[in-house]
Amino acid sequence: MRAYEFLFEDIWSDVVANWVNTGIDLLTVENNVNKFKQLKNKNLITGIEKDIQFWKNKPFEQFVSFIDANAAKLDATKGAIRAKIKQSTDEIVLDDTDKWLVVVPLSKQASQKLGTGTKWCTSTRSDDNRFDIYTSDDLTTVIYIISKTTDEKYAIRFRNITGEVVEYRDKDNFDIGAEFQKIIGFTPQRLITQCMNNKKWQEFIGLIEQRKIEKILQTGDAKGAYFYAIDVIKGRFPEGESVIASSPKWAYFYAYSIQGRWHEGESVIASSPKWAYFYAKYIIQGRWHEGEKAIASNPEWAFKYARDAIKGRFPEGEKEIARDFKWGYEYAKNIIKGRFLKTKGRLQGILS
Repeated sequence: MRAYEFLFEDIWSDVVANWVNTGIDLLTVENNVNKFKQLKNKNLITGIEKDIQFWKNKPFEQFVSFIDANAAKLDATKGAIRAKIKQSTDEIVLDDTDKWLVVVPLSKQASQKLGTGTKWCTSTRSDDNRFDIYTSDDLTTVIYIISKTTDEKYAIRFRNITGEVVEYRDKDNFDIGAEFQKIIGFTPQRLITQCMNNKKWQEFIGLIEQRKIEKILQTGDAKGAYFYAIDVIKGRFPEGESVIASSPKWAYFYAYSIQGRWHEGESVIASSPKWAYFYAKYIIQGRWHEGEKAIASNPEWAFKYARDAIKGRFPEGEKEIARDFKWGYEYAKNIIKGRFLKTKGRLQGILS
């Protein structure tokens, strides 16, 4: 099978074969056929000439002359599209060459327009469109790379803070990964750097981040504040720490993520038997008196605290431990290593 049979559908194969067999370079044929398709798809040619069978036995030179004669129509269409995009307030043109138009959509509407003809979730017109989620919630940016010579389109999504690429997609929404640079001809990092250095993008992202922070603070979303610190900032989040400190669970995870004691969150952590235990074990790495009152109120966490933090008896928690057969047994077996009796003599635990 010859190369042109892979590149062109059946209706074109015979026409291309005739031209290639006369010594015309396949790449030259391909470029002109693509131009013809663009003219036809945009209804810029009419009459019998738009039927490929008309060209089956025509010289290639005649076909090229026809393309050249109509090329101005195609250029005018492209120019109008570029002008419209450049004038828009919700798009950023990063690059505009003979082969590629590289654009960053700043709204769902722009994303839908630029992504027309793709299967991207950011360009669909259904309720499942995820552009706003990716932009506002995930704090990521999408870049569209649109071919001027074919109907191909590609997308990159990257994290706003780090510039890390999240995904590469072709127009059918397949992940092209490492093939991106080979297909496009330049590195994705070049586009990302260019985007991150763009003043309009910086202003846009600044507004998005500020809105997200304001929402977290207004709603008291401790979980959202924690994940903003971990996933976006990848460090401490001073503005959100008072919100995080309202939840024992997220205060503990925040302390764990910053790898050290977090005094501002200790009072709320100390109110929870479970999270006080984890704080003692993994942050304090030993006995933590501030959390013992809460820990002592729960037989499971009181036993685990004795085992993992104190590594011995925990008298303050024995009353509650003794009320529970399971944890009383574990306490007798693993901590006391013998009988577990209440002071007055009544058996509260069980034998090891």
